[in-house]
Amino acid sequence: MKLIDGKSVLLGMGIGIILTSLLGVIFFAGYSPQLTDAEIIRLAGRLGMVDKYETTSDIKRNPDGSLLFIVREEETYTDVSKRLYEAGIIESSIEFEIMIKKDNLENSIKPGEYTIRYSDDAKSIIKKITSK
Repeated sequence: MKLIDGKSVLLGMGIGIILTSLLGVIFFAGYSPQLTDAEIIRLAGRLGMVDKYETTSDIKRNPDGSLLFIVREEETYTDVSKRLYEAGIIESSIEFEIMIKKDNLENSIKPGEYTIRYSDDAKSIIKKITSK
């Protein structure tokens, strides 16, 4: 005589997974974050937490939480990619430079002020700084 039937174990595991999924859906139904990114940054500033962009002159934080990135006249695309990487805006300066070279945009970077949002990826940043 078998103590535990294999089908019973599978049935029990399946029922457990289904119940857990239903409880998760019920728990997270109607959940929305209480604070936006801009509100968190503003409150952190009130508490005296230091913003890493306060000390740099070419990158400033906007009130909505996005960043204001300044491209200077004499900068090359490699200078821009290094500054973006050092500021933590892009993941790889080499990948950024390859994307610029691939599209022949080495001399197309326009000096000026650009708003960079958290959702911007390298392609959208390249599009912003080359088509102003």
